Amino acid sequence: MSAPKTDAELKKATIHEAAKIAGVSIASVSRALNNKPGISEKTRKKILDICKDLGYVPSTSARELSGSHKNTIAISLGPHDFYASRYLGMLWPSLSAAIKNSGRNLLPVSFGEVDLEQVGGAVLLGITNDDERIKTCQQLDLPFVCIGMSEGSFWVAPDDFNGGREATQHLVDKGLTDICFVTPTTYGDGYQFRHQGYMSVMASNALPVRELRTGADPLGEIAAYRYFMTMEKKQLEGYQGFVCECDETALGVIAALKDRGYELPHDFSVVGYDGLPGISKDLTTIVQDTDKIAARVASMLEQAILREQPVGSVVAVNLKLGKTT
Repeated sequence: MSAPKTDAELKKATIHEAAKIAGVSIASVSRALNNKPGISEKTRKKILDICKDLGYVPSTSARELSGSHKNTIAISLGPHDFYASRYLGMLWPSLSAAIKNSGRNLLPVSFGEVDLEQVGGAVLLGITNDDERIKTCQQLDLPFVCIGMSEGSFWVAPDDFNGGREATQHLVDKGLTDICFVTPTTYGDGYQFRHQGYMSVMASNALPVRELRTGADPLGEIAAYRYFMTMEKKQLEGYQGFVCECDETALGVIAALKDRGYELPHDFSVVGYDGLPGISKDLTTIVQDTDKIAARVASMLEQAILREQPVGSVVAVNLKLGKTT
């Protein structure tokens, strides 16, 4: 057994670590944790000992699938599914209703801590390059739909390119020329099409392309707040407006600007993205059509279950004007 882990290390311990250490597949770890057949007792004990050493305890959702639930659809948030997802909170009412209308139900899970062979399909959020969840679904021959572009899979995504364009064009139409794209990630990591939409408008107007990367630790809005609070005044006042990758980042930017004594939109203009309920009430932002996204996910899931050829679908977005521009 390895040495005891710190609290931070324990939080990072996942089903993938257990599979790697044991030299088995994620499906085998899932079978061991859920006491399912398909592996030897020796392997089961080895896996359980490793999970115990990692401090890993299956969630209640894992225990809910004690038998076959082919009408249950697993929904996974991705690499950061241990954080509460505001995006899922926005999407959930529409998505759960659409899935229910097809005679199925949704169960939020962390991949690996439930026996995926017991569910009828999966919906994957937070898609990344070489996403291990996609590989797992393919290995298990499990029907799945991605929310976010994924070549070779069924996927539904908001029209991020045109959303980025619309957000940026709105500031250009206001007469702003020094407009910066603010992101907690690096270019190409998750929201590259929003960035490309911004670049398209700036280039077509012969305006300088600028980008600030705030980082996302511990959370996007906090990281953005700290970044803008510590930015030198001369650099900050070199900008007129900010197109933010998401609403959380926009909230952090706005809070920092106000705490530094600036007024919006008199001193700066800020545009968010997503249209998250509640927190985007006064924010100019790009709003996603959650009902349409959910309906297309439910429809594609049925196509996936019928083993049809994978297709993708882009859903239009809209600019909502608020008090920040």
